[in-house]
Amino acid sequence: MVGVSEEDQQEVFQVFWGSTFTISCSIQPQYPGGSFQLTFTSSNSAHIYTQPAVNHSAHFLFPAAELAHQGSYSCVYHLYVFSHNFSSESRVLSLTVMDPRPLIIRAILLPLILLVENIVLYFYCRANRGQLPCRQNNIEPDYYNLGVPAAEGGPTKEEGAQGAE
Repeated sequence: MVGVSEEDQQEVFQVFWGSTFTISCSIQPQYPGGSFQLTFTSSNSAHIYTQPAVNHSAHFLFPAAELAHQGSYSCVYHLYVFSHNFSSESRVLSLTVMDPRPLIIRAILLPLILLVENIVLYFYCRANRGQLPCRQNNIEPDYYNLGVPAAEGGPTKEEGAQGAE
């Protein structure tokens, strides 16, 4: 292709570490038969996997994604017909393997920390019942005194409660 760089032809996919993934190769039918080669290259290795074309496609199964699967993949279709070799190459697929453990740890650990923190605060406030830092929202008015000092010999709280009825 004229004017299209190799970077523009790459498709980028992400899979989680340990997950199953399949790379499928297919071609428009012209002649029966042929085979597909899946070419894998990474910074430190290269592999070629081959499968016969069945219904003009092949499926390469990877049962558990590992960091070693991270790299570039491309399919090449090979067909020998009428004493000629034909081949067709796909675009490059770039695969990244993501480790889900940090996401899982955050999803479990953060709520757990908040729960423990609330439990500790609950018991701290319960142990220090009556002190301002824990009871600011639970201030009850003193209906008997209302801020006016009781006169000597005046009614006690119990007597005031009986009189208010």
